[in-house]
Amino acid sequence: MGFWKPALPMLEVLEDFLMGLKSRCAQDLMVFFAKHAQFVDVHGKRWHYEEMARNFEDIFTPYAKKNASFTIEATPVNSSDHLVAVAPRKNALVASMERVWMHRMTLVLVPKGEDWAIVSMHVTPVQP
Repeated sequence: MGFWKPALPMLEVLEDFLMGLKSRCAQDLMVFFAKHAQFVDVHGKRWHYEEMARNFEDIFTPYAKKNASFTIEATPVNSSDHLVAVAPRKNALVASMERVWMHRMTLVLVPKGEDWAIVSMHVTPVQP
């Protein structure tokens, strides 16, 4: 039994969201999230979909910097019905964490009709 690689559309959705953090508005990016999605920020605060929609700019500003970059580091769990991906984000500065410039985003995507949606996203700081 070989290692299953995620379908291209799943990874395209993930990459589109991560790249979109630099240039798209909250309204354009909230469509990537399922209505029951949750986000845990770098401080450990849990945000539900409605809270994310109202506070999107504040929550995601550290990742919208032009010099911020990401890579999809790993997909530790992937199947035809969900994907768990780890994507470090470099140069993501949060005012209260001046020394921590890299955050690891862990995202869970599931099918949403013909597309994929983020149901969970958790950000943790990576110490230098």
